Amino acid sequence: MSFMTNVKTIAAAAALAVAGLAQPAAAQEKESLWSDALERGTLRVGVAEAPPHLVRDPKTGEWSGFFLDVMEGYGDAIGVEIEVVETTWGNMVAGLQAGKWDISSALNRNPQRAMAINFSQPIWNYEIGLLHDTRNPKISADMTSLADFDKEGITIAVMQGAAGDLSITPQVKHAKIIRLDGANEGRLAIISKRADVFATDSDIHRVTILQNPEWAAQILPQPAIAKQGVAYGLRKNVALDDIQVLDIYLEEQIATGATQRLYDANIARLTAE
Repeated sequence: MSFMTNVKTIAAAAALAVAGLAQPAAAQEKESLWSDALERGTLRVGVAEAPPHLVRDPKTGEWSGFFLDVMEGYGDAIGVEIEVVETTWGNMVAGLQAGKWDISSALNRNPQRAMAINFSQPIWNYEIGLLHDTRNPKISADMTSLADFDKEGITIAVMQGAAGDLSITPQVKHAKIIRLDGANEGRLAIISKRADVFATDSDIHRVTILQNPEWAAQILPQPAIAKQGVAYGLRKNVALDDIQVLDIYLEEQIATGATQRLYDANIARLTAE
């Protein structure tokens, strides 16, 4: 039986179950995401910049990144085109809920978001790092925890609405926090000395450090600020059968090393530019 036949069988079974059983109204309103995408011919994917997960070419406006690569493969598997919808991290959940796209990319799984949306299984792991300029006299080698940076005179940059913002803001009492739209703005804040550290995904910082070894470094705070799985986000009313279809695909990509190879290829491409 083909993958496409499996998708259609699952959708048909779900429809019969809803029609044949006296279920609550909420259950009857479940969204059949893959059936809708197959009928439309496209699967809309929300993206915001977070290299190497998601990258926007400033010259062409085209998007790449290994989270998008994985989704392109999934689109091929179920027979739909991937339609990229550009947004910001601050709108990534709200836009998904509003139906502006079908799947949000590269979202950290945390309790706050899980109350609002559903998640696929994670395909990557996330840890918050603190990017800084090694020439900054405010930063010393003995600063190893977030508490060491939470003091007057230190400015911490975060991406508004992203996991770094959600994790750090409740813990910071004395340092100044500035909220920016994306990873590029965070790096520029360090270069321009607008901020002393940029708190976000350590993989984003890894790219910056490989591209700028003369000044860029990061601290992985101890204790860790946040360690979470990174996954795809889906609306709450998407049928669990549909989420299982995606998870089965993702499970194989992880087990065969495909996600790791895509990650490595994107790192190599970004650092070669």
